[in-house]
Amino acid sequence: MTVIELAKALGEGIKNDEVLLAYDAAKAAFEADEALTAKMNEYNTDRTCLAEEFNKDLAMQDKDVIESLKAKMDELAREINGNENYTRFAAAQQAVNDLMKRINETISFYAFGVQPSSCTHDCSTCAGCH
Repeated sequence: MTVIELAKALGEGIKNDEVLLAYDAAKAAFEADEALTAKMNEYNTDRTCLAEEFNKDLAMQDKDVIESLKAKMDELAREINGNENYTRFAAAQQAVNDLMKRINETISFYAFGVQPSSCTHDCSTCAGCH
């Protein structure tokens, strides 16, 4: 088996891993949540408006607009962060990142002998070395 064939098999394995399956489900729920999408769009629009206000000369900035936008963004951020679909998706993204990091560290160890940077010296926490 060539290295490319091994990489293809690894990719298929990753795609079917429970971490990726959970990610796909969380992503679908996240994307289907119209109320969440609307709040995120509103937050991003407000962030753009706030940046535009800050880009004005100091004398031209409207402090009331700035404070109003900040307060509105804080409330939207609380609502977004409190949304179950958002928190599940964020956790699923982190789990995928963690899995890919462990996979890359394992490949690096076996290919180049590079010890994972996060070695705890507790082999039960590691995917590589033995």
